[in-house]
Amino acid sequence: MLRYFTWFRPEQHDYAYAERSMKAGLAGFEVVYRQSYLAPEVQKEYVDDLRRIKIELGASFTVHAPAVDVNLGSLNAKMRQAAFEEIRESMEFARKIGASVVAIHPTPGILGMPEGKWSREGLRPRHEAAKLARQEEYLIRAVKDLADLAPDLLLCLENLVYPHEVYRSPEDMADLIKQVNRTNVGVTLDVGHAAVCGHKPAEFLHLLQDEIFHVHLHDNDGIIDQHLPLGQGVVDYVAVVHALQNMDYQGVVNLEFKLEDPADYSQYIHQF
Repeated sequence: MLRYFTWFRPEQHDYAYAERSMKAGLAGFEVVYRQSYLAPEVQKEYVDDLRRIKIELGASFTVHAPAVDVNLGSLNAKMRQAAFEEIRESMEFARKIGASVVAIHPTPGILGMPEGKWSREGLRPRHEAAKLARQEEYLIRAVKDLADLAPDLLLCLENLVYPHEVYRSPEDMADLIKQVNRTNVGVTLDVGHAAVCGHKPAEFLHLLQDEIFHVHLHDNDGIIDQHLPLGQGVVDYVAVVHALQNMDYQGVVNLEFKLEDPADYSQYIHQF
């Protein structure tokens, strides 16, 4: 049976939002770890809310590790170490709140990246091939080391969307998981990202069936990564859910979009 979550972000969501979401039928939340981006008092309030949500509402959690400016494959050794520590701390945070899944972007988000349509073809400049290969080596080494530090956690590498992010196709993700070669490292299938990049979710499900540990489900127009509610874009989300059910997927489906009234999550959960 699929378990439906939605995201829970500091400064955007609170206990009341969580309570109404749970009453709508959600089983838990994908907690966005942002400690290094927040004032200490905001982080404390966030953690206090999470503690209360877990104890009083019985919610389960997954964690989304930081992505903006965090590059595990950075060619700069100091930046690479800082990124490693940021992800390691997000894993410790997952343990602290009782989460077993940590979603990780294998290449960094960059502020100011323009929105637009991205083709299936990679946009990797040829003259940078050697540097990109080194970046991948550093990334793979970092993920292996993180996985070895946390055999109790599932580390889920997410298929991405922007051209600089490299890991956008099912083939890219399959190759990355193969090279990492750790039983506790799998894939977060982001269905909306796949659509913007011109890939059908079925391609990921076919090639990566045994490696998909976690799912992000949201909609868009096929051009921009909009994180729309389901049914407001081009994503055939019903087919995705049925495919997950047919493959006996037992993980979380995170509804990665915000509704003004969290009671409305029920219409998405109860249609299947």
